[in-house]
Amino acid sequence: MDELYDEFKREEMPSRVHLSTSCCEINCGGQADIAIIIQHTKPPKINHDLVANVCERPAVVARCPVAAIRPALVNGKPSLEVDEKKCICCGACYPPCPPMQINDPVHSKFAVWVGGKNSNARAKPTFMKMVASGLPNNPPRWPEVSEIVKKILYTYKEDARSWERLSDWVERIGWPRFFEKTGLPFTKYLIDDWRGARASLNASTHIRF
Repeated sequence: MDELYDEFKREEMPSRVHLSTSCCEINCGGQADIAIIIQHTKPPKINHDLVANVCERPAVVARCPVAAIRPALVNGKPSLEVDEKKCICCGACYPPCPPMQINDPVHSKFAVWVGGKNSNARAKPTFMKMVASGLPNNPPRWPEVSEIVKKILYTYKEDARSWERLSDWVERIGWPRFFEKTGLPFTKYLIDDWRGARASLNASTHIRF
């Protein structure tokens, strides 16, 4: 975030911009009002030798928003396992269990999602869309990720109207123009055709169709 330090000081963006650097695209369903999210793209690599001594396994299992983690015995020791088909790479398991290392520079890449917004008096809610993927996990500065985030933010700053949220700006100009203006490459992997939310949202206690 120190790459954007001057923006925090001057507050010259057209409207407020919420960013997250450790979340998934659904953001656990509770904080979806986030304009830009940097997401991991691989399930965690588990250090099974440390799990029994460091992690409270029931708490880690309960922490997963999609029930992808379950207890397991590995080499005769209590440990955990991940159902990689369910995992959404949100990183929620890492804080209570550091041996579930999701920030792996070899196995994990990054994706950038843009456009999440809660509804208000003027506009409907919007879902995030993936705009970049396969970015190197290159700590400690992550220059490739920072460059793309700054490119998106500064294009928005120059082109958006006053008090126009990032998602409202994208909706006004359209996604093709967004990719043109930001200079980000568009590939077939960025097309949003996922329909799994039909089942999960319909099962929610808060949303009914």
